[in-house]
Amino acid sequence: MIQIVLHLFKKVLRYVLVPLLVIALLWSAYFLLYGNFHKVDKDIYRSAQLFSHNMPYYIEKHKIKSIINLRGESKRSWYKNEIAFAKEHNITMIDYGIGDREMLPLNKMDALLDIMKKAPKPLLIHCKAGADRTSLASALYVYDKTGDKNPSMGFSLRYGHFPWLGSKTVAMDKSFAEYKQKR
Repeated sequence: MIQIVLHLFKKVLRYVLVPLLVIALLWSAYFLLYGNFHKVDKDIYRSAQLFSHNMPYYIEKHKIKSIINLRGESKRSWYKNEIAFAKEHNITMIDYGIGDREMLPLNKMDALLDIMKKAPKPLLIHCKAGADRTSLASALYVYDKTGDKNPSMGFSLRYGHFPWLGSKTVAMDKSFAEYKQKR
């Protein structure tokens, strides 16, 4: 009996878990290398935190004029590098820090929408991974602009958003649902 269980375990490991692990590693490498960068509409882009190796490419290619940093101000090097890059390239830097694990009040979502509308375009919105806070911002923007209650540029595993299995980032989905209900 133990041999049968071990044999089945080896099969599951070989044909299910190892391929899933390889896919997860490739997906993670893609996000790190390319910055989870996507177009929301003609004026708005969304991404993960860009690094010195990919920031110039995306900023120059899409002629970004402003950046909304949803992580907020920081003393860390990523923030100092982003501020320096923005200053050097005459890009408007907007810090609007929000958490990805707590519901966002309606007035903060209204303020974020107002910032996105007024920011010089093209605009780049980013958080750390480009998955949760950026999904909320993208969904709010598309919903406000088009009335689409299920915007494709919002919440999706494609962008790294994973609100299941007890993930506290489900707060972003709940925030958007409340916004749609009350606005």
